[in-house]
This record gives sequence, structure tokens and C-alpha cells, in this order.
Amino acid sequence: MTFLVGIDSGGTHTNMRLVTPEGEKKSIPELDRSLSSNRPNSELREVLGEIFSAVSSFTLGNSTSAWINAGGYSAASKKRFEGLLQEVVKDVGNLRLGISNDAIGLMLAHDSEIVVIIAGTGSVAMARNPSGGVVKRGGDEWVASDYGSAYWLGLAGIRAAYSAWEGGPDTALLKCLLERYSPFNDEGVELSTRSLVQAIARSLGSLGSDLKPVIASFAPYVTRQAELGDEESQKIVRRAADDLASASARVYREVAAQAEGRVVIPRFLISGSVAYRSPFYLETLKASLDQFLF
Repeated sequence: MTFLVGIDSGGTHTNMRLVTPEGEKKSIPELDRSLSSNRPNSELREVLGEIFSAVSSFTLGNSTSAWINAGGYSAASKKRFEGLLQEVVKDVGNLRLGISNDAIGLMLAHDSEIVVIIAGTGSVAMARNPSGGVVKRGGDEWVASDYGSAYWLGLAGIRAAYSAWEGGPDTALLKCLLERYSPFNDEGVELSTRSLVQAIARSLGSLGSDLKPVIASFAPYVTRQAELGDEESQKIVRRAADDLASASARVYREVAAQAEGRVVIPRFLISGSVAYRSPFYLETLKASLDQFLF
């Protein structure tokens, strides 16, 4: 009899679900850290240790099969992750383990030719054809891609707030910027808005490996203000949705072109924290997909 464990570790958090040998489903407490590739090996090793310690507390050393969907796992980071797993897992007995990128795991759990869209801390759109080939757009980190993700929204929102402070279009995001990032002012003295905005901008620019999740944490402010009618926030959300919808439509068209005359019905599976926490974003993304497809 074997415990089955699913581990979803995206750009910010790690969620785990367990099925007992009797078929009972249980949730393992969420970890406020994740297996993101922008983290140093020392931190990834700690996160893996926390994951398997939590799993072991439920399985108590019994036979366990676990699968990790990790946002940071890719062809580029494969050797690094597998080396770290070998270090950590050698102390965990009676365990069978598999790992893939989080989008790959989601894609393999559904039919071929469904376009999987993840809009979380990062983003990706991908699908597989019936022969197993994979078509992908995005998913190669924030420098080059991550269209429409929380990071994309957060960065655009911060820039809109900074622009408003400099005399650009007015937006509620300036107040949100001060609310979200004022803790970066740790000097214990009250600063003017000018000094505070400049201090926040410079602090954010020097975050190192914390950059992506901290910037992405501003995305809920952007989507919330968009829902409340802030014009600049709505522009940001619409641009984000258009970028991700365009990439997703290109995935569908390539998969359809590989069908050799057979009609492929457009089907999309939308996942990720941004899509599910903001109705405005989700509806805008769906509308944009319709526009690009039809």
C-alpha cells in the first residue's frame, strides 16, 4: 500500500496534496517558499528539506510515490535540481520520486492538443500533439518572457506609479506603491513622498534573488485597482492579457497546423494565481483569446 503525494511548487508558494492507501485525500500545510530557479542552491536545498519533512510527517516512513511540479525545473536547470534532490532524498527512505516543470505536469494531466496557460508569478502557454511533441511559448523567466504574469503586472504597475509621481498620468497605483513597499524605509524617520518613492525604487532594484517574487507581489494591487476602475491599471491588465493571449493563440495555431488537415477545436486550460484571484484579469484574458482566435 502506497501513499500518493502531489507537490506544486510555483514561483512563490508550495502546495501539497496527499492520498492515503485507503483513498483518503489530505492537504499538507502550504509552504511560503518555492522551488524557483532564481534561488541559490542553499535555499533550494532548505525548501526541499522542508517539503520532504512535511511529507514524512504524514507518511511516517511508509511506501510513498511523490511527484513534484516545480516552476524552476527545466532543461536548463535539470542537472542542478537532480543533484540537489539526490542530496536531500538520500535521507528519506521508501520513496519513489518524479519531477517536471509545473506546466509540463499540468499538460500531461490532460488530453493532448489542450493549450495549458499558466498565469502565476511567471507565465507560459504550451500544448502537446498526439505524437508527444510539445509546442511552447514563454516560460523562460522574466528577462525574456513571462508575458502577462504577476511579475509582468507588478513591474508595469510600479512603473506606472513612478510615472505618476513624476507628473505622468494619475493613478491610484502611486498610493498602492507607498502602501506595499514603505517597509523598505527602515531608517525610522518620516520621509517625504519624493524621498520615499526614490528609496523604494532603489531598494527594489537591489533585491537580488528576491526580485521576482517581491515585484510579483504588487500584481494584486494592479488587478484590484483595475476592478475598481483605475484607468492606468486597466490599461496594464489589458496589455498583459493581450500578450499572454497572443502567445497562447500562437501555440494553438501551431498545434492545429500539425494536425495535417484534421480540425483541432481550440481548447484552453487557464491556471495560476493571477487568473484565479482576479475576475477582471480572467475575463479580459478570455476576451483577448476570442479576439485573437476568431
